[in-house]
Amino acid sequence: MKRKLINSFIILTSTTLISKLFSLINRMMLSRLLNDEGMALYILVLPTLSLCITLAQFSIPSAVFRLVSHPNYRNKKVIISAILICGCSCILIVGGLLLFHQIIALNFLKQPQAIYPLLCIIPFIPLVGISGIIKNYYLGKESVGHLAIASILEESSRIVFSFILIHVFHELDISFLVSIAILSMSIGEITSILYLYFQLQRKVHMSYHNLAYIKENFIYKDMMNIALPLTGSRLLHSGYNFIEPIVLVNMLSKLGYVESVVQNDFAVMAGYVVSLLFTPTFFNNVILRMMLPTLNRDIAYHHYYLLRKHILYSLIACFLISLPFTLIFYFYGDICLKLMYDTTQGYNYLKYMCIPFTLCYLQTPLSATLQALGKNQEMLIMSGFEVFIEFICLIILIPRYAVLSVGIVMLIGQLSTLIFSSYYVYFEVYKKRMP
Repeated sequence: MKRKLINSFIILTSTTLISKLFSLINRMMLSRLLNDEGMALYILVLPTLSLCITLAQFSIPSAVFRLVSHPNYRNKKVIISAILICGCSCILIVGGLLLFHQIIALNFLKQPQAIYPLLCIIPFIPLVGISGIIKNYYLGKESVGHLAIASILEESSRIVFSFILIHVFHELDISFLVSIAILSMSIGEITSILYLYFQLQRKVHMSYHNLAYIKENFIYKDMMNIALPLTGSRLLHSGYNFIEPIVLVNMLSKLGYVESVVQNDFAVMAGYVVSLLFTPTFFNNVILRMMLPTLNRDIAYHHYYLLRKHILYSLIACFLISLPFTLIFYFYGDICLKLMYDTTQGYNYLKYMCIPFTLCYLQTPLSATLQALGKNQEMLIMSGFEVFIEFICLIILIPRYAVLSVGIVMLIGQLSTLIFSSYYVYFEVYKKRMP
């Protein structure tokens, strides 16, 4: 068991590191191929993309991961239910985006150039739903090798597509170049889906069933018990991320700030500083992918001593991983920004945000524990409280700190969730389950 965990950690860490490196190369490439205006537009559209994905996936991939890794569920039932639910939600969101993309661009984002990038999100929505189900099936079965290769193929195909097309059509308007960057996400998803599907077909007998069989194996209730609270939590965060730039631009415009300057400063904060702070979390995601099936088994078989030990190990691992990155960002943050984004804008923000953000890396193992314990409703309540605090603090802090308020509010929300998660885990694992 220990050898399997170590091997999984090595495989996932190394391949995820390579995949993340490709992702960083893609971001670095875009920051150089697109000018400041293009990057600002790209980052302005991303919250809408995130909101659409949250609504379309409906947290079904996460439910697949949970149920496939649980010993009491049949894989075929899980996959059939996931495809049906996710397919319906994707159709609704695609239809909604087709109808309202102009309203979102002109009235909410106040950026006419966002119309075409928003349209380019449409093919990405069903693709990310399908790939999410397949990837989380592999995660639940702890088959990390193929999943890692798929991630590398996905990122590399995105880079090649973006690089070639933006170079070929570099004379086009910036909105079309940003649209190419968004379309590259769909190309990456197609690549990973094809690879994982053919690998799955080699190992599993693929068969097609009639409606009666599908209805008999449709586990809607169990899927929704996991998906609904997770969707609510993610929807709250995605909704806040969607509203945040709108509130920021409108409030600062009324205070006399120039809209283009505000959008550029927001792009620096959200696109450079915050994304750099979250870069090391891919190690945490590796730990989450490894530990959740293990925690599920510990709880299913009432091995509470092992459960506590695994939680402690994962907390220590996350802290030790985050510490070197914090020191690098504090002392060499300007070099990191210059290397990754060809700019030193935002260095002062990064320098003072990286120290308190170190504690936020501990949230991953706590979230994994709460998911394994089935505390989805509690996680939804925590997310609602976090978003409420962030929104109130944003309104209060914008007049005084302008764009810096975005970073301050993020830290306040992250730390509040960390405190509540720590309390729930301590109560459920250490105090309530004494044996």
